[in-house]
Amino acid sequence: MREIRCIVFDDGELIKALLAHGRRTGKNLPAGQITSFEIERAKEVVARMTITSDEGAKMVVPTSGAELAAAMIAYCIDRKVPVPAHSAKSITVIDDHVALKITMSGD
Repeated sequence: MREIRCIVFDDGELIKALLAHGRRTGKNLPAGQITSFEIERAKEVVARMTITSDEGAKMVVPTSGAELAAAMIAYCIDRKVPVPAHSAKSITVIDDHVALKITMSGD
């Protein structure tokens, strides 16, 4: 038997998770304001932030795969949301929001 749990992030929480992950890993975003945020669901889930500099230049910063998962897991841990270490984790989209899917086996 398996148990599946999904932790659904709203866009604001996901942006906070990505920003914190960037600071933690030294991958800071370019200077400017986040002017748009979108989720693409292709082969894998991709979170895209558009950063607009004070001069008006736009840069799209995509995050996906292991980096997106790491940001979401760290955000949960920072907020004391339990994420079992020995569980399978994947990223999915539920109701137009990105979710961390945790699968635990009943062994």
